[in-house]
Amino acid sequence: MTILGIVGGELILTAEETKWDGRPAYRFELSALSNDFLPKFFLVRDDMVSWVDPKTFRSLRFEKHSVEGKRVRDELTEFDYESGTARIDSETKPLLDATLDTLSSVYYLRTLELDKTKPLELAVFSRQSYLLRVDVQAKERISTPAGNFDTIRVEPKSEGANLLGKNLVLWLTDDERKVPVQLKSKLKVGTLMGKLKAIEHRPEGPPFDTNSVKP
Repeated sequence: MTILGIVGGELILTAEETKWDGRPAYRFELSALSNDFLPKFFLVRDDMVSWVDPKTFRSLRFEKHSVEGKRVRDELTEFDYESGTARIDSETKPLLDATLDTLSSVYYLRTLELDKTKPLELAVFSRQSYLLRVDVQAKERISTPAGNFDTIRVEPKSEGANLLGKNLVLWLTDDERKVPVQLKSKLKVGTLMGKLKAIEHRPEGPPFDTNSVKP
């Protein structure tokens, strides 16, 4: 990722099959770490982890540990669908229609048909329930360190928390996998741009396949 045109660090997305509370689950993680040069101006150290039910794709647990500049924040959300509530830190709040967290919503988006004639709406919980509107903007061919890709550009918009910074824009490959290969968002110190550097598969199993999800 680059900030103000300077290489600022690495952002890593991972997906794996695992277990949560003794039952099968998907585990998604996003980690963003600024390099040695950027902290002189603005330290970024974010880590988000989401556990998701593989059959329903409903979020089970979400953790966020964030350091952005001088702001430090930890967040833990546990989802209870039987009671229709989410427990965040020491508070209990209604889930309403929300079944996704901030990070799992990106992976769920990859399972949907992206038709630019109409926006998508996802029910997301991030400290409270809200609708995430996803505008499908255009198809573009972009260049990254990992190669050139035909992509679909989408912009998630909401009144709640964003995945990274503000005004997030994602470029997903224009195929069944919809791999995120580029992102852009605004930070307090400028614009963050992330471009795909590499895709690595864990040696113990096959790569995560979003086509196995049944929305």
